[in-house]
Amino acid sequence: MAQGIAGIYSEIYTTIVSNESLFPALPEITTRLRETLGDPDCNVHSAAKLLKTDPGLSAFVIRMAGSVRYLTRVPPTDLESAIRRMGLNATVQLATLFSVRATFNSPTPGLRRYMLESYHSATRVSVISSFIAKAVKGLDPDKAMLAGLLQDISLPLILRQLSERQAVFEDDKLRLEAVDRLAPLVGVLILQQWGFDEDLIEVARSRKQWMRAGGKHPDMSDIVLIARLHALLGTPQFQDCPRFDELPAFQKLPLGELTPSHSIRMLEEAKGEMAELEQMLAS
Repeated sequence: MAQGIAGIYSEIYTTIVSNESLFPALPEITTRLRETLGDPDCNVHSAAKLLKTDPGLSAFVIRMAGSVRYLTRVPPTDLESAIRRMGLNATVQLATLFSVRATFNSPTPGLRRYMLESYHSATRVSVISSFIAKAVKGLDPDKAMLAGLLQDISLPLILRQLSERQAVFEDDKLRLEAVDRLAPLVGVLILQQWGFDEDLIEVARSRKQWMRAGGKHPDMSDIVLIARLHALLGTPQFQDCPRFDELPAFQKLPLGELTPSHSIRMLEEAKGEMAELEQMLAS
């Protein structure tokens, strides 16, 4: 049976690698936003003009700018004030988050259920990543939020392939094992095709690689690994995970600032703000 399952992994991976048309497409507006940000003449007005071509994305950006995360005395009243409050970099990260959400969908009811479960799990990792990154000097919380979601970018494609193999798909244990085995490999392929930076590609590559050593200082992959472990607290999967203090990633965090108990307490204190963000990403 083990050999048969390994053969299925290989078969799915070969199918995906040999047919790039299966890969999710990054929406044109997101690609253009990323290109616009790289233009030295880019400003708030030009970014707002581009965003206005997508009413759904514009509304999402304005809602996010008015959230507790970016709270100021005067809430934003238009797209330009929303972008100015968050900054161009954060706006592009959020636009990418918004576009990724559309990939977790399926017209098939049974498959849609697993897509939604995967998306909700991914958004939880995403939000926790952002809050942990806030406590680590030099890391961008908005980029960490995007990184947390992108670590699971391959799940929709993998689940579609698995749904054609009912013996694996309908077995919770085998389905989870298949996802965990394939997600890092397929995630790297997708993010490479999308032209993302190596640090985000490494986040996908290191998915559930709990003992990843990495460099001396904490990076995005470390943050998302720690966030994923937090997200698994209280689930059956958590019993198969290492302790927080066993993760090399945790050893790199500022001593005395973010111990396992402190990080759990910090996230508990921020649960209202986290719930608001999760709801915005899910709606």
